[in-house]
Amino acid sequence: MINWQYYHWHLEISGKCTLQCPRCPRTELPDTPWINKELDLDFVKRLFPQNFLRSQVQRITLCGDVGDPIYASQFHDIVEYLKETNPDVHLFIVTNGSYRKLAWWQRLALTLNDRDTVNFSIDGYDQQTNNLYRRNSDWDSIMQGMQTMCRESQAFINWATIVFSFNQDHLDLIEHLAREQGCDGLQLTHSTKFGSKYGQAYQAEQDPLEPRPEFVSDTHRYHRIYKPLSHRRQDNGDYLAYNLARYQDIIDSKGQDPIVPMCEIGNRGLYVSADGVLHPCSWVSFPYTTLTHGTKTIKYQDSFHQRYRDRLNLHTRSLEEITTDQLWSKLSCGWKDTEHTWVECSQKCSRDLVNKEYAVQWLTN
Repeated sequence: MINWQYYHWHLEISGKCTLQCPRCPRTELPDTPWINKELDLDFVKRLFPQNFLRSQVQRITLCGDVGDPIYASQFHDIVEYLKETNPDVHLFIVTNGSYRKLAWWQRLALTLNDRDTVNFSIDGYDQQTNNLYRRNSDWDSIMQGMQTMCRESQAFINWATIVFSFNQDHLDLIEHLAREQGCDGLQLTHSTKFGSKYGQAYQAEQDPLEPRPEFVSDTHRYHRIYKPLSHRRQDNGDYLAYNLARYQDIIDSKGQDPIVPMCEIGNRGLYVSADGVLHPCSWVSFPYTTLTHGTKTIKYQDSFHQRYRDRLNLHTRSLEEITTDQLWSKLSCGWKDTEHTWVECSQKCSRDLVNKEYAVQWLTN
């Protein structure tokens, strides 16, 4: 039986990025502790010894919350170690795709196989519109990288777009461009980071980025729509079936618990920040000034993972030491009653947000 904690991971191998997106934590909170830090190959090998990687790990998401994985100094070395050790592991790489050379993409194309996915995060339809949010991105290098991966790689290549005011009426054009490049799919994300949801931060009546209401998620989680663009379909092995079965077991076993955690079934991968701190998921790690949900408010510096960073640091403690620490068991305590529920968990994984349709959607995208 695959351990629920270990079969899906989310690694922030780079806290570095060339972009200046206005809603990114590196822009909103530039003192975030893992900005411009990175994980190296030695760290990844310690975290994923060969036997562990082959027997326990099914999916590894390389996606930045404050950075972009392609800017990690040892990106290729890390990806090659993971794929050479376990060719069946599903690597899910999310990147803006800017500024890498042709040879860089060709090396990645040779490493990945048909179990892997690369999402290019592109919100515009040319240099000018893409820079309205992905500021300091480079359209030509993004297109070159995408074309190279579509042409030379076995991996599934997706064009991933957040819907904003500036692109909401051009989604057909974006789909046309994605097909023209040879992408396997188009992912449209309805976000929540707009003034109507966070008025104090984004000025509800003046938020220039906010699209029409039908393109804004009606919860505190994003909503995604995936449209296949090619005849190819990805083989997820037993991952989907296992997750759905586990999901139903968790729903049934939780009874009336206020939280049904996405991390416990691997829907949200165990998250390791660029400075090596372990979190149950990236939602819990996400930096903010203050976070409010219902009657609870918490400041970022007072959050669990900020207070206990030293005890959760994989640079100085092993995975076993951290996950068997009594401190880690406080996670489950926070899922069982409203008095101890974390603000982050109640906002993202409260029972009223749980449904099997959401699990199917996420897992099949």
